[in-house]
Amino acid sequence: MADAGFENPRFCSRCGQPIVVAEASYCKSCGAPTTRFPLLRRGLGFNPVIALVLSIVPGVGHIYRGKPFRGIMWFFFVSIAYGMGPPFGLLIHIICGANAAFSGTPREDMLAR
Repeated sequence: MADAGFENPRFCSRCGQPIVVAEASYCKSCGAPTTRFPLLRRGLGFNPVIALVLSIVPGVGHIYRGKPFRGIMWFFFVSIAYGMGPPFGLLIHIICGANAAFSGTPREDMLAR
């Protein structure tokens, strides 16, 4: 008969290695957080979707990513582009949002800190 206190084995969601320590916070192989509930993970960096949505106001997505100087520069650059003409401003605004969401990788951002 199986032990009632025995827990199902856990595996790392990033590398697939088994988690052998019951109360482990991080995977010993790759360093990924090991919570049972992915929405409760803390310190994962940024969410690209949130950065993209925040870029409705140019530069705020970059500030969310922890790059305030780049955010301020994008704000002024997009504002000047809209002054040159709405189609050009819209194009630069879209590029600003994509840059906030997809430039670099979360791993590179974590290593930079």
